[in-house]
Amino acid sequence: MLASDNISPNHAFKKLIVAQVELNFLNRTVFFVEELVITTGLEFNLLALLMSNAGALVTREHIAEEIFQRKLIDCNKSINSHMTNLRKKLLVISSCMVIKTIKGQGYIFLTY
Repeated sequence: MLASDNISPNHAFKKLIVAQVELNFLNRTVFFVEELVITTGLEFNLLALLMSNAGALVTREHIAEEIFQRKLIDCNKSINSHMTNLRKKLLVISSCMVIKTIKGQGYIFLTY
C-alpha cells in the first residue's frame, strides 16, 4: 500500500506500508506493529528495497548494486551483517517473520 499525497521530487511516495511495517520516506522512520524501529541509513534503504518489491525475490546481486553500489563479491558480508541487524531489531518487537531468506539467492518481504 502506498501513500502518495504531495509527491516530492526525491520520492515517488511519502510512505510505504506492507503488512505491519510502515516506512516514512520524509523523516526516514520505520514502524513495525506500530512501534518505532531505529535503523541505520543502510538498514532503512535495504528495508525500502525489499518492501517496494514485497512478495517477490530481491536477489543479493540487486541489493549489492542498489544499496551498496558495488558488485556482490565486494559486499557479500556487509549484506549479511545488515540483514542480521535489521532482523534482530524487528524481532525485538514481534516474532512475526517479515523477511524470508531464499538460500543462495536473496530475500522476499512477506506480505502477510
